[in-house]
Amino acid sequence: MVYEQKIIEFQGKMVFQRMIMSSDFTRLPKYFQEDEACFLFLTKGSFNFRTPTQHFSFDTGEGLLAKCGNYYLEKPKQDPTDQKQLSFIGAYFYPEIVREFFQTDLTIKDFNKTFDASKVNIEPILNAFLDGLHYLFDNPNIVDDNLIQNKLKELLILLSKSEQAPSIHTFIASLFDPYQYKFEKIIQQNLYSNLSLKEFSHLCNCSLSTFKRKFFEVYKMSPAKYFLRKKLEKAASLLLTKTLTISDIAFRCAFNNVPSFNKSFKLYFHVTPTEYRLNHLEK
Repeated sequence: MVYEQKIIEFQGKMVFQRMIMSSDFTRLPKYFQEDEACFLFLTKGSFNFRTPTQHFSFDTGEGLLAKCGNYYLEKPKQDPTDQKQLSFIGAYFYPEIVREFFQTDLTIKDFNKTFDASKVNIEPILNAFLDGLHYLFDNPNIVDDNLIQNKLKELLILLSKSEQAPSIHTFIASLFDPYQYKFEKIIQQNLYSNLSLKEFSHLCNCSLSTFKRKFFEVYKMSPAKYFLRKKLEKAASLLLTKTLTISDIAFRCAFNNVPSFNKSFKLYFHVTPTEYRLNHLEK
């Protein structure tokens, strides 16, 4: 649920956004609309950010820089703040707009920072800019195209300094250089998540049917069978320690609940998790 949303547009596209929304969600797809890159600054709350190969946690006062791509916002499994809302400021960079600002062909030169998403250090270089952006959201009558262009250019320059790029042109080129993922790496980096097959296909930027076909080509079995086997194998290795409870292990291996974990484990190993632990720890 969105409680408040204020938008600043340029050339018919959303370039700045301030939003307050409910944190009562499990997983949401990115808010990107086209092939834009994005900067988000979290003003309240916390969330996790999942890319095809990385998983970040973000708290109040932290910033995120992300290239265009398929990502998810996720609710932290344990939110220390227990806040019911998320509020953030977003800035969206479109290649065709940025090209006009800096007259660059967006080709990679000296700076090629290979990333899909990364945390941005807000202090101290971006604080004043964000304060100014709040003022524009609260006073939309003063906003015009010239002011929007200047704010976009200023933010890009500040981000290039924050990322220690040798020049604004090389930073922009890197920002729009697509990050290349390997199918196998996406699978291995998300093995112990609770992603559905449809969500996996989204991260792999393909249809569900294409994902299943590609998966079988690589792993010679169905996704459901492979994921269950790997989760149970991990669970078996964790049961060899005394520090984790059965519930902890089920949680770490992305089972929805302990009864489901116990049932799957017994079908695969022919003993319950507790029996498996006792049998191996006694040896």
